[in-house]
Amino acid sequence: MQSRNVAAINHESGNSDCLVTFQPTGRRVEVETGTTLLEAGRRAGLLLSAACGGVGVCGKCCVEILSGDLFPTEHEEREFLSSKGYPPRARLACEARVASSVVVSIPVGSFIVGQRLQVDAQDLSIECDPLVESHVMKLAAHSLGDCRSSYARVSDALASCTGEIDWTMRLGVSRQLAPIIQDDCTVSVYTRGTEIIGFASPGRTPVGLAVDVGCTKIAAYLLKLDTGNQLAAAAVPNPQIPYGEDLITRLVYADRSRSHAKTLASVVGQTIESLAKNLCQDAKVELTEIADVCVVGNTAMMHLLLQLPVTQLLRAPFVAALDCGIDVSAGELDWPFAPGANVHVLPSIGGFVGADHVAMILARIDGTNKTTIGIDIGTNTEIVLRNPKRQRFLTTSVPSGPVFEGGHISDGMRAASGAIDRVFIADAELCYATIDAADPVGICGSGVLDVVAALLRLDVIDLRGHMQRRHPRVRSGKCGLEYLVVPAAETGHGRDIVLTQQDITQIQLAKAAICAGIETLMDSEGIKPLDVEQVIVAGAFGSYLDLKSAIDIGMLPRFPNAQYLQVGNAAGAGAKMCLVSRSARERARIIAKAATRIELKKCAGFDGAMARATRFPKFQHSNS
Repeated sequence: MQSRNVAAINHESGNSDCLVTFQPTGRRVEVETGTTLLEAGRRAGLLLSAACGGVGVCGKCCVEILSGDLFPTEHEEREFLSSKGYPPRARLACEARVASSVVVSIPVGSFIVGQRLQVDAQDLSIECDPLVESHVMKLAAHSLGDCRSSYARVSDALASCTGEIDWTMRLGVSRQLAPIIQDDCTVSVYTRGTEIIGFASPGRTPVGLAVDVGCTKIAAYLLKLDTGNQLAAAAVPNPQIPYGEDLITRLVYADRSRSHAKTLASVVGQTIESLAKNLCQDAKVELTEIADVCVVGNTAMMHLLLQLPVTQLLRAPFVAALDCGIDVSAGELDWPFAPGANVHVLPSIGGFVGADHVAMILARIDGTNKTTIGIDIGTNTEIVLRNPKRQRFLTTSVPSGPVFEGGHISDGMRAASGAIDRVFIADAELCYATIDAADPVGICGSGVLDVVAALLRLDVIDLRGHMQRRHPRVRSGKCGLEYLVVPAAETGHGRDIVLTQQDITQIQLAKAAICAGIETLMDSEGIKPLDVEQVIVAGAFGSYLDLKSAIDIGMLPRFPNAQYLQVGNAAGAGAKMCLVSRSARERARIIAKAATRIELKKCAGFDGAMARATRFPKFQHSNS
């Protein structure tokens, strides 16, 4: 593609609107001249990967220009693309600005589609005690002999069956009420405490929605409130990903302007509404039958959803604007559920130890009599230590970065079709498997751990993480030494897939942060490795990682007496518990209030533990 004078291009086109067509989806969008391809993709509803938040330093949003004109390439972008070996027509979507109508090809590695999303949240035995109740009652139509208002008719009927005489009702519920009782009718009335919150056909029971807003995905569960039975569940990628793959990048974006903050809240809110509609359709219930909602997520995700100030989360001491549980009207969030439905957001513990961590503790660790370590691994990893002897929880979080989701890795990608997700050794050779058995196009988080563990076992890297030049697959690349994982002839995009020395350094830093966090909590409580009886590994990444690889590279300590359990979406399980049980909500409040958060940077031994943990442990042949 040759650069042309932009003024001439605009003159030829006759206007300042440009049509951008994205292939292979065929999605089209009209944008103004000068709009970046990344922004055009967002407007077209496409999730283009942008780990750096669109500042031109990660290279994950690389696309190929098939036709049309762009503003001239900046020198830094040309140098970057050249160093990565991209073809001449490649551009960074966050840097490329349209100067005419263009057709753009999105390679698999830059397109967040078909992502493997973990939605399973193990059902736990709990006695249902929902805040919302349903009352079936017969109401007489208005008549000359009975001029009571619609509200009076319903409140009097409720008083007769419950004994409660003081009932309240929001305006939205009142609007729904009058048409219902034009004639004699039997109706189900939904109440929460002494508030009338909605109506339904007789015999219909209220349903509730539990939502886990993760950095990578949003999972939603539709449940019957009276029985706790799950009617439907689904998960989709978090639509904030194009605005930054890690928490800090998104917080920085939201902090730039009110409109940015509103955008991030809006895309999540719309996604939750869309999920709810699809779940209701699957379960054959009406959207207005959703009478209660429970939402969990890390501190940053909840601040972005509720449009709370985030500036204080970007600088020490990283103070949350709100850490108590809060109830918000569904209408205030523009969710079209029952007109009086509330959205309950679980409390957080503080800093970056959020409501999702409280939910995980509630679901999987609270009440155990075993010395337990719980870990939810992600861009922000939360860790909890349960000491049954002192009946308390110690918690902390470490910024492990997006490495475990394929970010900050040269050929890293999310867990989508074609991602190398499993690596093993056969006949002293490194072998791999991909998601959907597709041709490999990159390496996702579980594959990254497996590759590093395999290279340790094969002595390709030493305990300091240094690559050994003598190995035939180690070579000099444009960014230093690299290991050839898959040659170009075997890949789906015709380029080599490699793991570089810089990638290994990123992995060492991420795994060291987690290991040092665990060690610091144990030291604070006087817990020895032999004392640990149980290790709970939660979350999407935790569900798919190979525990042996995680232990062999030193991301998880080797506890001789511990049982390691991968429990799926424990935060989602905790959200479901709080949806159907007021006692679970109260227990979540107590957990958040009583937990002790350890600020790692204030711990004298943390920096030393972090430095030690960057080294890989000596490889042990083990069945762990």
